[in-house]
Amino acid sequence: MTQVIPVTQARRDLLKLVDQVNENYSRVDLTKKGKIKATLVSPDYLDSLEETIYTLENSMDDIREAEKEIAKGEYITLEEFKKDLAMRKANLAKSKRKNAR
Repeated sequence: MTQVIPVTQARRDLLKLVDQVNENYSRVDLTKKGKIKATLVSPDYLDSLEETIYTLENSMDDIREAEKEIAKGEYITLEEFKKDLAMRKANLAKSKRKNAR
């Protein structure tokens, strides 16, 4: 949950706010003259956001390619995938039995 408070209040309650964002995985927006000027978040929350951004930035080409494939009908359903996986496992088991002889 986001809390919005003036910088003057944040200054008075800083230690409490630091504990709050760290324990509750929340954020506190700090305002100056009614406008948000800064945000206080925990290091874990910031790390999570940065990892998400990195992942998205480095996945967009793959996502776009997958969207094109879907539009062309070049995909398999979950059921088809499960059948294929079961067949591969069965073939692998047969191969292992054959090689064990």
